[in-house]
Amino acid sequence: MYGRTISFTLLAPSLWAVLETIAKTTSTPDMTRYAFKTGDNSGVIIEIFADKEMAGSQLDILKAVQSLNEQAMAKVTVVEGYSG
Repeated sequence: MYGRTISFTLLAPSLWAVLETIAKTTSTPDMTRYAFKTGDNSGVIIEIFADKEMAGSQLDILKAVQSLNEQAMAKVTVVEGYSG
């Protein structure tokens, strides 16, 4: 099992709608994603994958959030690791 946590603080609370659109809670046999709002302009996305290879093939959410960071619309921290 492999996990990725993406925590973020948005420049404006109105950007939360963008995150809700791209990071919906999802569950498949190989991946589960949860999105949590922790404040008016902050939150965390937790993704759990079957293995590291699956995590490497599922980068769309990570790229989207990092894009907000590159545009100075959010501060983003990513932590990844495995269990077992």
